[in-house]
Amino acid sequence: MAIYTFGPFRLDTKAEILFRGADPVALGQRAIALLRVLVERPGVPVSKDALIEAAWLGLTVEESNLTVQMAALRRVFDQEPGGERWIETLPRRGYRFVGSVVARDQGDATGVPSNVADSGVTTAEPDLAITPTPKTKAERRQLTIMSCELAGSAALSANMELEDLRDVIDAYHRCVFDTAGRFAGFVAKRIGDLALVFFGYPAAHEGDAEQAVRAGLELCAAVQALSPHADAPLRCRVGIATGMVIVSDPAGNGETQEYGLVGEAPNLAARLQGIAEPNMVVIADSTRRLLGNLFELDDLGPQELKGISGPTRAWAALRPASVEGRFEAMHASGLTDLVGREEELDLLLRRWSKAKSGEGQVVLLSGEAGIGKSRLTAALVCTENLNSDVVMVKPAEDRV
Repeated sequence: MAIYTFGPFRLDTKAEILFRGADPVALGQRAIALLRVLVERPGVPVSKDALIEAAWLGLTVEESNLTVQMAALRRVFDQEPGGERWIETLPRRGYRFVGSVVARDQGDATGVPSNVADSGVTTAEPDLAITPTPKTKAERRQLTIMSCELAGSAALSANMELEDLRDVIDAYHRCVFDTAGRFAGFVAKRIGDLALVFFGYPAAHEGDAEQAVRAGLELCAAVQALSPHADAPLRCRVGIATGMVIVSDPAGNGETQEYGLVGEAPNLAARLQGIAEPNMVVIADSTRRLLGNLFELDDLGPQELKGISGPTRAWAALRPASVEGRFEAMHASGLTDLVGREEELDLLLRRWSKAKSGEGQVVLLSGEAGIGKSRLTAALVCTENLNSDVVMVKPAEDRV
């Protein structure tokens, strides 16, 4: 068994524990198994099939389970400078670990374990780091992009001293940073009173489009609260679009760093922001399709936008909708047939039958995000028409 060291972390493959310094990191066994496969082959692409086989040992699971475990690893590494880049996504190929790794045998002070050497895995002497394959400088991924601008800044500059205007702009950008941060957004660019915020970078989340719209609505309210004079309230305009882009590493240093971005979504978000009224959030149809019924929207119809070919349908996000939960909002148009869960549904029905006959039952339905726990529960309620007999208690993260 080997110990792999990278940054402040140490992976003990015998104990199946990841340490940060002397402290164990709270990670499940599947995340540990995935990490082991990656660090055993630093710089080498590992296919999704190979990773799933290593973590789930012959089980047939959906690819979303792998995504969830990779996200758990990235959340741990994101806390270290540069750690957010250690696990690289290779579109349609898999993943690879691009951090510097030192491999040591647990029972050999030389740091070259015979069993690892025989397996063909590259090892290193205790004080030498493996040189990883150079990281690709650009990454293709889906992002939701928010473009926001302080409305009426030209009028402000005509009526304020430059020092006062600077204070207003600084307060506005602090507001953008704070609001984006609360909704997992990443402020990638700011020029004057303009800001560009990424949702889905550097880490992707299932609800990035939803988070972007919530951030836009809250930003409008927060900026208005900054108003230095009641007779001249501050307002902002927000445009949001979703699409495939290529993001490249930032060029420059310090505050001059700027992320390269290729794709239609950034331009579309900026154009939508340009047609927004003060205190309005305008979203593209590409974003609207990801929202279900989570928000009350006003259809603005097709819009002719500069630099965008053809009419573009746009929507104004008014406020969060009053819906019972995220699952209901995202499936308002109906549910598809439940496939492959007959055994689990039958078990729930048997427990419900016993409960109706007077035998109290407790069923714990647990599993990783995205495997269909809410869908299975909905199937049970529909099958037995339980709406009048069951009280559904939603967890906090599912309430809207």
